[in-house]
This record gives sequence, structure tokens and C-alpha cells, in this order.
Amino acid sequence: MTSTEKFTQAIELRKKGLFEESRDSLWSLIGSDIEHGVIYLNIAWSYDNQGLEEQALHYYRQALDEPLSGDDYFEAKFGLACTYRCLGHFQEAERIFETLVRDYPSKTEILPFFALCLMSLGKKDAAFKLILALIVKHPPTEAISRYNAALIGYLDKL
Repeated sequence: MTSTEKFTQAIELRKKGLFEESRDSLWSLIGSDIEHGVIYLNIAWSYDNQGLEEQALHYYRQALDEPLSGDDYFEAKFGLACTYRCLGHFQEAERIFETLVRDYPSKTEILPFFALCLMSLGKKDAAFKLILALIVKHPPTEAISRYNAALIGYLDKL
């Protein structure tokens, strides 16, 4: 089996909930032709999917210390911010979320998690503004779209 096939298999194991098996397979790929950054990122996701954020944090950091593609870099940075938030490191998470929003304005998946972080920091107005802006810019239903003008008026007052 090639290292690429083994890597693909490790991802499938994670998706099936076989986290330890997935990690064992990923760790065995260290030193292969697969970039270390993407291996560490997938190990971090495995821990995250298992609810082991403390362990995931280490691997998100390791992934970010290695070369990553643009998408993988975003995913590692976003995972790190979300993990910091889950672990109660709200100021660190806020700093990363702010950078992500600035650097990736089209990545709307950041906003709900950033809002949760802001709520935890007691910044309820800023959190509400993020969520309202998300709804205005990306209304989930046609019914909400009809009220965009009114919602924008509220958003401008915040």
C-alpha cells in the first residue's frame, strides 16, 4: 500500500469513528512522502472528533509549524481557534478569530464560533452584531431575505 493510500485510509477510519486506528495509521506516515503538516492536522481532527480538545491543541500547533496548503492552513488555524474556545482560552481564541475574519472574509463558518467566543468574553453586543451580519449577508431562507432592509437598519445601529 502506498503512503497516499494509507493516508486516505486513515482519513476514512476517522470518518468512521475509529479514531485510535486513524491516528496510529497517521503516525506511521511520519517520515513518508506525505507532508507532516497535513498529517498533524488530521491527527488534530481525530482528537477533536473524539472530544479530546487538549490533545488536539498540540497537533493543531504542530500542523501550523509545518508547510500547509492554503485550505489546510485555514483549517488548522480555524481548528486551533475553536479548540482554544472549547478549552476556555477565550482571549487567545478571540485573537485568532479576528485574524481569520480579516484574512478570510468569505469563510462565513468562522462567524458563529467567533460569536460564541465573544459571548463567553461577555462581549454580547459584538457577538450579536456578528450573527446579525451573518444573517443579513447570507440569509438562510427567502422569508428572512424579505426583511434584509430592516435587519440592515438594526445592524447599522449596533
